[in-house]
Amino acid sequence: MQTKLLLQWTLIFFFMALSPKSFGRTIILNINNNNSDGSLYQRSENVLIGDKIRFTNNLPYPINSQNSSFINDGASSIPVNIPPGGYHEIELTSASKTQFTFVHMLMAQNKYYNSRINLTFPALGVDDTINKAKGKIQVFPNPCSDVLNITSTELISGLDLYDVTGKLLFTQKSAGSNEDNKGNIKMTSYLKGKYFLRIRDTNGSYSVISVAKK
Repeated sequence: MQTKLLLQWTLIFFFMALSPKSFGRTIILNINNNNSDGSLYQRSENVLIGDKIRFTNNLPYPINSQNSSFINDGASSIPVNIPPGGYHEIELTSASKTQFTFVHMLMAQNKYYNSRINLTFPALGVDDTINKAKGKIQVFPNPCSDVLNITSTELISGLDLYDVTGKLLFTQKSAGSNEDNKGNIKMTSYLKGKYFLRIRDTNGSYSVISVAKK
């Protein structure tokens, strides 16, 4: 019996999926964690910027402010309105948020759920590549003072520029043309220093390259 319950727990609470619309992981956290007495259910994940946390309502009724439900990011509460079988999704655009708690209180039935996910981001160093794209990528000039050019043997689906804290500064999606194996970013408005460029391709791969503004 314990083995069966453990297997069900594993399947329900530790399920991870790759979203076809995203180039990072989608990590699923259900509100019904079997700890209806209010005791804290916790899990920890190693994540990257661009990953998503999906808070799923696997209860047979809506989850919203009327039944005292919210997500806390460690600094403030995020209101939710999730229908049965629906979800609230948060994309990780910064490494500053390392914890989210999903709270739901069904006071009429004396049930209280608390699900927390603890996040660990990697430390990105110079020329660190999170996931090497299949095609060869060129980024030039690097360092740059004006326009940063990007070319790849694979079609580029998007570009994302982050500062050293992991804050998203710029994002661009392709227009779907045959020229989508190249792109550029105007760097003139950014301060001198180090940045990270994420280059996404249409195969679902991405690379993170260190660039410098001079």
